[in-house]
Amino acid sequence: MGKFEDLLKNTVDFTLKQGVEEVIARYNQGIDYQIRFSNSMIDIMKRWENDKLELFLVKDQKTTQIEIRSPKMPLIEERILHTVKFLEHLPKNPFYSGMEMEKKPYQKIEGLFDSRIKTFPDKATDNVNAVINTSLEAGAKKVAGVLYFGQNNTELLTSHNIGGNYDDSYYRMTVRSFVDGESSGQDIVCGRNLSNIEKKFNISAENSGKLAVMAVGGKQGIGGTYDVILSPTVAANVFGEITSGANPLLVMLGMSPVSDSIGKKIAPDNLSIEDNALVGDGLGSRPFDVEGKPSLQTPIIENGLLKSFIQNTSTGKNYGCQSTANSEFVGLGIGSKMLAPSPSNMVYKSGDYSLDEIIAESKKPTIYITSNWYTRFTNQLEGIFSTIPRDGLFLIENGEIVKPVRKLRLADNLLRMMSNITAIGKDVKQIAWWEVPTPTFLPTIKVADCNITAATK
Repeated sequence: MGKFEDLLKNTVDFTLKQGVEEVIARYNQGIDYQIRFSNSMIDIMKRWENDKLELFLVKDQKTTQIEIRSPKMPLIEERILHTVKFLEHLPKNPFYSGMEMEKKPYQKIEGLFDSRIKTFPDKATDNVNAVINTSLEAGAKKVAGVLYFGQNNTELLTSHNIGGNYDDSYYRMTVRSFVDGESSGQDIVCGRNLSNIEKKFNISAENSGKLAVMAVGGKQGIGGTYDVILSPTVAANVFGEITSGANPLLVMLGMSPVSDSIGKKIAPDNLSIEDNALVGDGLGSRPFDVEGKPSLQTPIIENGLLKSFIQNTSTGKNYGCQSTANSEFVGLGIGSKMLAPSPSNMVYKSGDYSLDEIIAESKKPTIYITSNWYTRFTNQLEGIFSTIPRDGLFLIENGEIVKPVRKLRLADNLLRMMSNITAIGKDVKQIAWWEVPTPTFLPTIKVADCNITAATK
């Protein structure tokens, strides 16, 4: 264990003495930074210190979860006594069937923590200014975006004497470039490994700037049925709604489009996706879940078949299977958080095509979508949705980008789109931002015969 070992042990012991049957105690301490830029200038710089203890309590199948900021034992004991009294008035949790009880060794994940994050704050503003300049050199007139980065130490102990600790670091940058009010381009870069970070940032800035230049002169597009090429940013959002649905919690809430699809073919043979908490650079990686179960790799879609759901101990028992080590404190917007399955990183198997090859083989009218916002559902259970393309949006004919277009919407069915995938790229990159909450490693993906609608006056 680490530097909070005694505090966690004292917390668990004190909680058990109050008649609680099971406890999870997790301590998070770290520092987060934000650098925001707009109008080609840095306008906000922030620094947060995180110091938080999370507790999950179980008694008579009643459960609750609390968070204690800047925790010290007197405050912790006070909050526990209050919470135990509160717990007595709660109904039993029908979805709780226990937690991990067997202590097993967990493996160290190479790349989870990059020690260079400690000195990165001294260089970050220079890196952001370089991003702005690179985008301007690529043809942008204005540049905006945000960079988040930081480090964190996590320690865990449960009442079953399961625990451990790990350090992690991260960075995540979104850059948007503008030539005018309607001609823009966006790119994302994120990870944990700070090697060649200046180059990674500048490549992202250049991509963003070039897309903005390409978008100049775009006119209202024409609605209809098109093949579509989805950048990794867009594909992660759209198909993430399917992989996120491979979760008993969303099935229970009636929000999963794949609730009855286990063992069924929902994609072409060359599509395989796994939940993988062990990939070194993944922003969702960790050596164990919140129950202390060592992390795993779990196939979600394998050669086009929906192979499995993610599980924690409770849902695994309900489904007659083992936990996939995906247990986490999950909030539903009100009250305390549940102990429920939550994805780590979604990792797609690489395909065979470069982006240029996918474009060159697109002989029929095709729309290339580089960014999207505001994905909304008409029917989430059936996967009927729409999303708004933003930034660079292009019409392809006879294997070439012929012009930028604007004011179109992708409105279709998730499962139909996944079954109509015709090409998977080899340009795998990690995507994580506000439209993609689950870190996802994936390439460009082409889908046949999608419904595109046009704005009406």
